[in-house]
Order: sequence, then C-alpha cells, then structure tokens
Amino acid sequence: MLFPQVVLLDLSDPQLLVGQAFKGGKPRGPIWSAPVPAGTCQSGLPVALDALGDFIGDLLLEHSSPDAGLVVALPRQLGHWRVLDWPEGSTLEDPAKALRERRVNLGWPFSLDEAVLDVQPLAAAPGRSLVVGISHDALNSWIEVFAIAGGSLRHLIPAQACLHSALQQELASSPPGALLALLQGCSTVNHLLVWRDGVPEFQRTLPADQESLVPALAQALGYCRSQLGGGAIRLLLAQPLEAAAAIRAQLGLELGLVDRDEYGSLHLAGLGLLELAR
Repeated sequence: MLFPQVVLLDLSDPQLLVGQAFKGGKPRGPIWSAPVPAGTCQSGLPVALDALGDFIGDLLLEHSSPDAGLVVALPRQLGHWRVLDWPEGSTLEDPAKALRERRVNLGWPFSLDEAVLDVQPLAAAPGRSLVVGISHDALNSWIEVFAIAGGSLRHLIPAQACLHSALQQELASSPPGALLALLQGCSTVNHLLVWRDGVPEFQRTLPADQESLVPALAQALGYCRSQLGGGAIRLLLAQPLEAAAAIRAQLGLELGLVDRDEYGSLHLAGLGLLELAR
C-alpha cells in the first residue's frame, strides 16, 4: 500500500483502549474502544506483554489494515512533565542534551539518564520550556507490546504532551493572568490540570463520585487562586460529566466542553495535531 492507514490509539486510561483512523490530516471512520483485559497492565506498565499484544493485535485486525501506522498516547501514569526556566533563554540547539549535561533534578522517579525526553519552548512564556519525559524501561515495554500486536509503530507519546497539544487553541485565547482548568474523567478518578498564560502550573487527582468530587474540586481551585493569582478561572470538561450541574450550582462556575473536532477523545485530538506537525 502506497499510503498506509494511520491509526491513533489512546491508552491514557490504562483500563480502556480507544482507537480511530487518521487520514488526510483528519480523523476518519468510526471511533472504537474496548476495555483492557484485567491483569495485563499495572500502573500504566504492561505486565502480561503477550496477552496485551494479542489483545491489541486482534482489535487492529478488526478495525484497520494489518500494516497500519500506529500513533499512540501512552498511559498517563508513565509520563511526567515540568516547566523549566533557562538562564540563557529557550533557544538551545539541543535542550534535552543540555538538561542531561547539567544534571538537572526534575524530581521524577527516574533519572535523566534513564529518560526519554521531549523539550518544547512555550510560545506564551519566552525563556521557558515544557519538558515531558518517560523512562526507557516503560517505553521499551510498550514497544515490545506493539511488536507482538503488529502494525507499524510510528510514535509513542506521553499523555501529557497530547493534552497540551489538544488545548493549544484554548490556551492561546485565554486572557493574560486567567487560569484555564481542565477536568478529565477516566475509569476510576478525575484529573484536574490548570494552566496560566499557556503554562501548566498545577495537577491533582480528584475523586470519581459526585459527592466527593465537588468539594475536592472547590478546594483545589481555591488553592490555585491563592497560589497562582486571583484572576478568573475557566473550567473546561474533556467529556460530558454527570457532576457538571452540581459544579455549576455549588461553585458558581460556567463550564465549557472542549471541542474535540470529531476525535474520539481529547488525547486522540492531541495525537492528530502532533502527527500533523511532524
């Protein structure tokens, strides 16, 4: 096949796999999903590689061509990110190499020597960069899984990088000093991420049930106001949320639903934009 099919795969929630075809710079065809078999993945890491690879391989045979190019959002637990200020600005030729040479301590559970890094300058914050990393061991485990699954693996991307890419338009249009918050549900919890002036500043895991979620969200946003400035907070939902009405009523916040532009998830939207940029 001259132009092999590209398939976007969202594994950001390690209990659910979401897939979608991507062609001509746009998502194509139906969105499909399947629960990841119990016991095959632990804290985002494959622990039953053959079983997980066979599971993904069967889905790819069912929903795409055997030689499809695969672009994958990895489980959220595996990725880590930090914002760095560079004394000389963010125009270094090889910032990842500079980080390793300077032995910068990012506070991650693995060293820079054990990490695969992506460093991107922040357009809204000159002299600052967003650093996203994953350990070599975790990356190699997923590479092995996809070697079993088949297809042609193009890119494995940390979930955090996908989210930041998917929200670029929202971040660019956010007023100076305002806080942009994203609430995103997964199988067992909700994730809250907060940006200010296009820079990720805060993240917190919140309860899944509505009764606990609303006060926990109020506490987290109150902390952000006190630490990041008392400007307006815009709260976005990654997908429809049962607790939305309670959040509006109890916190007095207007909620917006992120436009995913026909993608099956916000992470898939980020994958699509990253694929276009390569």
